[in-house]
Amino acid sequence: MLSKTYMIGATLGEGTGTTMSDDEDELQMDFSLDQSGASDHDLMGFGPLRPTESERSLMERVRQELKIELKQGFKSRIEDVREEILRKRRAGKLPGDTTTVLKNWWQQHSKWPYPTEDDKAKLVEQTGLQLKQINNWFINQRKRNWQTDSQSATSLKSKRKR
Repeated sequence: MLSKTYMIGATLGEGTGTTMSDDEDELQMDFSLDQSGASDHDLMGFGPLRPTESERSLMERVRQELKIELKQGFKSRIEDVREEILRKRRAGKLPGDTTTVLKNWWQQHSKWPYPTEDDKAKLVEQTGLQLKQINNWFINQRKRNWQTDSQSATSLKSKRKR
């Protein structure tokens, strides 16, 4: 039994960043066909054998399936990246109602903005945040507040010197 291998188109350019579009028919396919009925002219390499209608249909179906698989594969990756971005964007942002509770406590205790363990436990209950989140919010709030206080104090000192 003699067989002949056919190459249809070219490779997709693996690793080169080449993309596949609707117009590109570049797909590597190997067909091993039974050549028992082929003429000596075809077997000697004087002319390429043309794929039959059923072979062309099969090639087109395979190309369409590969295209769909590629699109679906990239679609899920894009969705994963989008979800990761949204997760990162949400990280660090506390809900408005919880920050309102924390800011109210801050204003009531502005002279000494260090909550006791009991205060923290009450804030955890009221806000639904974790103790670590409460602690971090107060650390960050003191930094923010002290920066604005020190900047205003520095500007007052510079005005007095003039």
